[in-house]
Amino acid sequence: MGSVIEKINHEVYRDYPFYKGVKPKVSEQNGGLLLVYEKSEKTADGLSLPMSLRVKADDTGKIKSVSGSR
Repeated sequence: MGSVIEKINHEVYRDYPFYKGVKPKVSEQNGGLLLVYEKSEKTADGLSLPMSLRVKADDTGKIKSVSGSR
């Protein structure tokens, strides 16, 4: 499963460079994988803005859906 997660990470980091280097929380869900990337960014006025990206993929590493929040 490690190489599958690395494959998913590679695609996520390429398509969403904001999340590069963020380690996902991984869980199994309905025969597939759910990876949640969470980070915090500082806004121009110094406030912290939490951001998350949810990635659903099958067991082979093919990404089925991506959703994010800011």
